[in-house]
Amino acid sequence: MRPEALAAWTQIYAAVGLLAGICAACALLRTIIELKSGAIDLPTGTWKQKAIWVPRLWLRFQLNYMSGFPCIMGIALLYAHYIGFEAFNPS
Repeated sequence: MRPEALAAWTQIYAAVGLLAGICAACALLRTIIELKSGAIDLPTGTWKQKAIWVPRLWLRFQLNYMSGFPCIMGIALLYAHYIGFEAFNPS
């Protein structure tokens, strides 16, 4: 693999990892805000409702996280376009 291609792949993986971390932090913050404001209705009356409280909260977090995916994908594609798609060719 050419050194330029290795550098391009390493940089794009690092950038996407950083963006995914930022997106996860924002999704966690949004989930906490929704939970505290009462926007998420998580009943805890019966033991069955208490048993599925964590999975429902996890699903809400995942939905909030996935709402940031188009931004991550767009930024990664813009970066790849800026570098030049040919730079990612290993040969």
